[in-house]
Amino acid sequence: MKASKAGLEQYLTYRLHVLNKLSERGSTERYQAKLGITLPEARLIGAVGAFGPFSVMELARHANLDKSQASRAAEALMRRGLMRRDASEEDGRLVLVSLTPEGRALYRKVMPIARKWNQDLFSCLDDKERETLGRALSKVIEAYEI
Repeated sequence: MKASKAGLEQYLTYRLHVLNKLSERGSTERYQAKLGITLPEARLIGAVGAFGPFSVMELARHANLDKSQASRAAEALMRRGLMRRDASEEDGRLVLVSLTPEGRALYRKVMPIARKWNQDLFSCLDDKERETLGRALSKVIEAYEI
């Protein structure tokens, strides 16, 4: 992408959006082709597998999806027997979403695909550039994270 001095291409938010779209397209292609799941479904599987049971609201935040996307993806995964709902032991009014044994098996397939795509996406950078980019992104996220 060639940046013009007066164009949107100069702004970080625009460039991050372009990178996000490239990343999502690559992720979607890989998860669909290899596992037959959508990107939101893969994100939910990854979040629950890595961090444990969540309410749908917490799950949406951890998977970086809006609540309706998270809810639809969770419902699809429940219909396929990959996730289940259980009442919270601490608060019976709260419903938590967790992985079934089949969902855990899928989690073990999702994460290597995510790692490989992340490596492929940043393979154009050398080690120092990847490290610098990682630190810079962390710094910006931490500055504005709620």
